[in-house]
Amino acid sequence: MISHLKRKWYVILLCSLAFCVGNGAGAETGTTPDIGKVNPVHPRVLISPKQEAETVALLKTDADLQALYASVEAEAKKLLEEPKTVEYIIIGPRLLTQSRRCLRRVLALGSVYRLTEDDVLKNACRERAMKEIWAAAAFPDWNPSHFLDTAEMTAAFAVAFDWFYVDLNEADKKLMIDAIYEKGLVPGAKNLWWKRSAYNWNQVCTGGMAMGALAIADEVKEPEKRELIQKTVQEGVKNVAVAMKSFSPDGAWAEGPAYWCYTTLYTIFYIEALESALGSDFGVSDVEGFNMTAASQLALTSPTGISFNFADAGAGNNANSQLMWLANRYGHPEWTQFYLKYRKDVYPTAVWYYRPAPCDMSKVPCDFVFRGTEIATFRSAWNDPDAWYVGFKAGDNAVNHSHLELGNFILERNQVRWAVDLGADNYNLPGYFGKLRWTYYRLATRGQNTFCIDGMNQDPKGVSKIDGFQTDSECGYAWTNLSDAYKGQVAYIRRKVELNREKSCVIITDIIGPGTEETRGKSLVWQFHTRAKAEVAEDGKSVTLTQNVGKETRKLTIFLENATNRAARFELRETTQGPDENQNAGVQRVVISTPLTDAEQFIVVKFTD
Repeated sequence: MISHLKRKWYVILLCSLAFCVGNGAGAETGTTPDIGKVNPVHPRVLISPKQEAETVALLKTDADLQALYASVEAEAKKLLEEPKTVEYIIIGPRLLTQSRRCLRRVLALGSVYRLTEDDVLKNACRERAMKEIWAAAAFPDWNPSHFLDTAEMTAAFAVAFDWFYVDLNEADKKLMIDAIYEKGLVPGAKNLWWKRSAYNWNQVCTGGMAMGALAIADEVKEPEKRELIQKTVQEGVKNVAVAMKSFSPDGAWAEGPAYWCYTTLYTIFYIEALESALGSDFGVSDVEGFNMTAASQLALTSPTGISFNFADAGAGNNANSQLMWLANRYGHPEWTQFYLKYRKDVYPTAVWYYRPAPCDMSKVPCDFVFRGTEIATFRSAWNDPDAWYVGFKAGDNAVNHSHLELGNFILERNQVRWAVDLGADNYNLPGYFGKLRWTYYRLATRGQNTFCIDGMNQDPKGVSKIDGFQTDSECGYAWTNLSDAYKGQVAYIRRKVELNREKSCVIITDIIGPGTEETRGKSLVWQFHTRAKAEVAEDGKSVTLTQNVGKETRKLTIFLENATNRAARFELRETTQGPDENQNAGVQRVVISTPLTDAEQFIVVKFTD
């Protein structure tokens, strides 16, 4: 398939075999990484010669892989016509847009370089990638004050150095070795906070540093520099273990689906780099829950392919190429089928992670619960685009990127997201990650599909668990105790969310305890946000939502089935954000407002066609 590989394949395979035998490609986990034993063969960052050979062979016959490759090749060819390279542009505190752009461009151009049979295209891709590399190498730094930027740029340089290695001239090699070392590894050697982080920063920064270190490990001869490279690789395995534990116990990621994508992208980069370069991941992937983490993304995806976007996440697409890597490693073909069915953007790694995996998606469970993250999801069917889908969140308000959203839910039916999570706002808003965080509508409790008492927020340290979960062919339901989130506001609040497949409806049942001395007589607001057109019935006991899907008008009716306060009614209210925040155009709140009393009360709401 590839002319340049044909000329060198025999030598590469012999060298790879010698590495595997000498290093023990299944090297014992838990041993200490040693850069003196690095695989001398390129590629050894993200892909190995064996993976490359398998991909080349499969590309000749497999229609799914051919479609993925066609997308990546089209992206690369478009880049050949793009005159502008990455630039040193910092937005807010971040160079991150440029770092990610450089990485993606290198991956796309590098993938085509390694897979095309067209020598002209191959050389053009290498030359265009090197323009990006020379541009980024000229930056004064890679913005180490926001170290994600540095890590991702280091990853881009590592891939370029490794994948284009055989065709690099000495000036190119020296440029990249010096840039990786001076702009990446040296600032990364400091005692930085992310090395103790339990969330995405750890995997991204540790992974980027390891990729850079392993790409150049056998090129650097100075003892002092080799010592820093060795320290980077060794300490990384220890540091990343802190964050890998956040996949426990069952693989869900508490920062939300967008950060699952980011975290697993670099977790897999890291594992692949360790295994390709050193023959082992040294136990990184052995953590509880990681082998099932892809299942969480299936659960968090609705029939329309849109995510249950809790925390700082938009309602995007969960079909990421990492799912295929995880499917291959852990023997779950449904994860690959899910990717192929729902994918939109084809990230360049897809061509390397894809392997054929036929399966019947209808056998995947309809309902899921994830502990630790404390999320439950329910759907009426997998193969019906009009199916019901409900996401329900408990969890921990103090988790990185969380909103004050315990008890939050989203709901989809007939290809419409009727109850929406508004997602993140602009990260560059003043104090977004600081003292002003809970003043912003989309992050505060008043911007969630849960209770808001007298306009107050939930406790930012509030915690709730999915206390019960049940699923069978007729229905699925879960309930949680939200009392810890409303300490000082109400004695207790409990919420149950049920999808009744047999009766084709969703029922939300809430039990609210007495108010405190300070809150009795004040308003308890039950609410959800919608982008649909909403009309409240004359008696206030029901709301009809309508929204167009193509040329058809879809409808959903919400009934106030029961409430202790017989005067309770549905109302429509606007969102109330500041002038610099997202204005939530087209969004309104469906609200039930009732005063807190000195007695328990309940609210039962039913959603039905």
